[in-house]
Amino acid sequence: MEKRTLKDWIIATRPWSFPASFIPVLAIGAYLYYRYGTTSDVFHGWNLMLALPMMMLFQAGGNLLSDYSDYKKEVDLPGSLNGVRHIQSGKFTPKEIRLFGIILLSFAVLIGITLLFIAGFYLIWIGLAGMIMAFFYAYIKYHALGDLEILLCYALLPAIGTSYIALDNLHPEVIWICLPFGLLTVAILHANNTRDIQNDSRAKITTIPILIGGHISQWIYFFEVIIPYILIVLFIILKEIPLLSLITFLTIPMALKNLKQMMKANPNNEQELIGLDQTTAPLQLIFGILYTLSFVIMSLI
Repeated sequence: MEKRTLKDWIIATRPWSFPASFIPVLAIGAYLYYRYGTTSDVFHGWNLMLALPMMMLFQAGGNLLSDYSDYKKEVDLPGSLNGVRHIQSGKFTPKEIRLFGIILLSFAVLIGITLLFIAGFYLIWIGLAGMIMAFFYAYIKYHALGDLEILLCYALLPAIGTSYIALDNLHPEVIWICLPFGLLTVAILHANNTRDIQNDSRAKITTIPILIGGHISQWIYFFEVIIPYILIVLFIILKEIPLLSLITFLTIPMALKNLKQMMKANPNNEQELIGLDQTTAPLQLIFGILYTLSFVIMSLI
């Protein structure tokens, strides 16, 4: 067995994907503080500090279990663009990846139970939903529901949970305030699935791009990237978010570059979509950070 370092174990969790899990807590937490925290006696900032590692552990564990499932189902083959390198290379055995995922999910559950006692047991349904989707992500992904699960796990459910743990109740507007970064998070998976149409078809799994075809998938990605900016303008007009949230528009050059690659590509040629998921991820990250900063800065003014 090849010698492994701590770095190898960390890389196996795909840490570059973690913005999908911590941006919802940061952005919605900052929004809630901007809207209510400065005037309310109740704002549990420390609860958010627990929610951050919990979300990242859930994602890391889910990533590992997904990689294990993809390997066992032969979705990822040697040489494939989406191959699970840490298993294919022999650095880790499939059982080690599965066990590592279960351990990380167990730690996430422990933090979640702690939050239940601190913030209230009305959070239990959110925790159960998140845990079920993390454990069964691969199965859900194989049946064309991956995009929906990503929107739920990395936008809607964290937004609702953050509202409860920060302010002890649900502020329903968080359900749409999370959509700008949530759609960009879904776009990461959609770019990946559009690239992998041929490979996933060979593996006999079903994704949305397989169901609707590559050309329509390109337009789905287009709208997933464009709509967040439209929503920012709409929310400002409705006075849900501050004018300063227009700083998210600084990411438009990144968005246009990604859109150019997607819309000019032949969706049946995976080579033309190489790296699009990886360039959509920093778009989601920077957009989310700027979105968060707009609330933080306005809270301090």
